[in-house]
Amino acid sequence: MRVLLILIAFGMIAIPALLALAHPALPRARRIAHALVIFLAPAFALGLIHGVPELDGRALQNPIAWTTLRLVLSALALILPWCLYVWLAGSRR
Repeated sequence: MRVLLILIAFGMIAIPALLALAHPALPRARRIAHALVIFLAPAFALGLIHGVPELDGRALQNPIAWTTLRLVLSALALILPWCLYVWLAGSRR
């Protein structure tokens, strides 16, 4: 079951990056840059979660609020690649 959840999470991150990489209207360097930004943004968000002691589960005060914030940031880390893909792909007119 854990492997399935990891594959789903990886797919939610990799698919928008691959779509950005396959965008035909942009030059190659820009496509690669967009794909890297989309692919690495969740790593930055999850790194923030693990880098802040309160978000890492070591909160001394208000542990429920910190846990809630950690869950929200984790969910946003999976949605962030799709938001970035739409933002970067839609900015061309």
